Amino acid sequence: MNSKLKWLIILLAGGAFAYFVVWFFSIYIGWYAREPWKYRMATKNIDDAKKRSVFIRKLNYKVVDFPDTITTFQPYIERGFKYGEHSFTETVPLENTDYPYQLSFNSTPKPGFGIFIRKDQLQKFDSSNASWGYLKHPFLPDTITLDIMGENVKSGLIKVW
Repeated sequence: MNSKLKWLIILLAGGAFAYFVVWFFSIYIGWYAREPWKYRMATKNIDDAKKRSVFIRKLNYKVVDFPDTITTFQPYIERGFKYGEHSFTETVPLENTDYPYQLSFNSTPKPGFGIFIRKDQLQKFDSSNASWGYLKHPFLPDTITLDIMGENVKSGLIKVW
């Protein structure tokens, strides 16, 4: 074998090996630095909730004062969960919590706008953080109002019950 060809093969193999080592460590360091398995998570849609076995029930809703259509929006109740320690695909249901359920919905059903729980509505939940509501029981205690907001979108409301 030609000496130059041998060095080219060694160089390419070494470069590929170095690339995969850097790739592996960036994923490993990123995952363990963020520690996503420690935090409560929510699904993005009903299909994902069913796949993770956390889906409880669909909720009713009505869009108010919004000129566009929202066909991919569906609010639902799901059981709270965390990711597994080594995988986003692993689902670990919450245990030892007073608030095992949560309201979920696709918060970005179309490009250009999002749907958010109004701050004044968070007090209707048994518990909440800055943007999500948590429940003791698998039902809403009252009608919840969501805001539709976006850059070039006339804002509107969604009533969920």
